[in-house]
Amino acid sequence: MPETETQRRAVAIAAALAAASPGDKAEARRMGPAGSALFWRQVARLGVSHAHEADWRLFTRLVALMTPASREETIHETGRHLGAVLADGGDRAKALNVPDAKPFLSEHRFARFLAARGAARGDHLERMIRMLARRGVTMDVVTLAQAVIGWSDDRLAAAYYKRIDQSLTKEPHDD
Repeated sequence: MPETETQRRAVAIAAALAAASPGDKAEARRMGPAGSALFWRQVARLGVSHAHEADWRLFTRLVALMTPASREETIHETGRHLGAVLADGGDRAKALNVPDAKPFLSEHRFARFLAARGAARGDHLERMIRMLARRGVTMDVVTLAQAVIGWSDDRLAAAYYKRIDQSLTKEPHDD
């Protein structure tokens, strides 16, 4: 399957942040509407149109929040969907399909994010990413880009609930 522009840009921005100096990472974490030097270099290098700059600026800030100054590897992990990470908080071994197990991000907060539009959606997403950043998680940054751009609510929800319902044992339960 050919790589899309969204995939190419998301992975490239995550790699650029991993390779950036601690100062550039900090500037990207703090950037507002004026952007940052790292962001504008990526816009020029990746051919981001003016119409899409705001989405890619938010994406860059979110990836920067998840990329500590000392981190030299990308946070990108192919196949580790944002929805699954929101369910398990980065703990792949966490059993979520057992009684009293709770997802990292509650179903209520997840539903509020999915219902949000405009600036409120970005605010919800940033709060979720800040929670994940404290845990040092990795994820498929393409799924984060799709959440920012708003293309993947159905896929995001499917990955979240699949991870919650996923059986972590391969053997049938004896009741």
